[in-house]
Amino acid sequence: MIARNSKLISAISFAASILVVIQILIIIFRGEAACLNQGCKIVENLIAIPPLYFNLVGFFYFQTVCWLFFLARQKGNLFIDLSRLFLLTGVAVESVLIAYQIYVAGALCAYCLILFSIVLLLNALAGWKQSIAGISILAGIIIISSMLSYGPTALLSKQQTINSGTYGTRTCLNPKKELYLFFSADCPHCKNVLQALEGCSSCNFHFNPIEKLDDFVLKGTKRTASYDPELNKLLLKLLGVDSIPVLLEKNQSGFSLIKGEKQIINYIQQACYLADPVLYLDRTGQSSQDGMSVFSETGECSLNIECDKEGQQKLPTEKLPEQSVPAP
Repeated sequence: MIARNSKLISAISFAASILVVIQILIIIFRGEAACLNQGCKIVENLIAIPPLYFNLVGFFYFQTVCWLFFLARQKGNLFIDLSRLFLLTGVAVESVLIAYQIYVAGALCAYCLILFSIVLLLNALAGWKQSIAGISILAGIIIISSMLSYGPTALLSKQQTINSGTYGTRTCLNPKKELYLFFSADCPHCKNVLQALEGCSSCNFHFNPIEKLDDFVLKGTKRTASYDPELNKLLLKLLGVDSIPVLLEKNQSGFSLIKGEKQIINYIQQACYLADPVLYLDRTGQSSQDGMSVFSETGECSLNIECDKEGQQKLPTEKLPEQSVPAP
């Protein structure tokens, strides 16, 4: 069967390499890859090398498959065995990428799925034994990946930190705490938390939105030069959080997550307003999540469902002169 389909495999591989070349040209001339869905942006943040190099690897892979099957028709069994092995290598690599997107990014890249489908098709055309071997590799990687625990170390790709997602900071005199607020302009519970920040005297606040903000006003906030909201959404997914507002506090024992409008406001009032801040929280609702203390409370919005769809109002905005500071 592989002999009958070798020309078709070469043709599909060559066509796939042309598709990758188009993506490479888009990256060169536009400065960024063509994203078919939002998942592409999230996955880009997980790649330790520039997307251009990543696509070059894909181009050489499909070209190699094309020419290996061409040589297999000319030279015989040696190149046929090498071609089969190379096809299975493609399944293994793509399976790792898909598993990572499922269990870490929480989003699938449409462009990656197209290339993955092409690799599976090539293996199917190489015969039923090749198909079984490819499916076995895919199933094994997906199953093993589901048993692993992925932490926020994925954020270290591209030297990104939590500060890379900060829209702006509000500093106070003699700050005793560094706090990160994850919020959305569409969440009324987030609005109430932001309104409670007036008069902060002992906490530095970093504002990390989960989407691009057209306007944002909070007295004393200084804009950062750039920020990536997708990074904030990724971090929450890595932490297993699917709602906002969320306050991240760094302490001596690690990190604490405070979830929900009421719990966050109570914490701010205790830790940031008082002359002698209370350095503890009401332990009601505390749980442990990947070694991190989590304080939960009602009054949350889903990351996937905008609260204003339920008739809620968005955060009010007001145009103010923007201030720029160097990115952290």
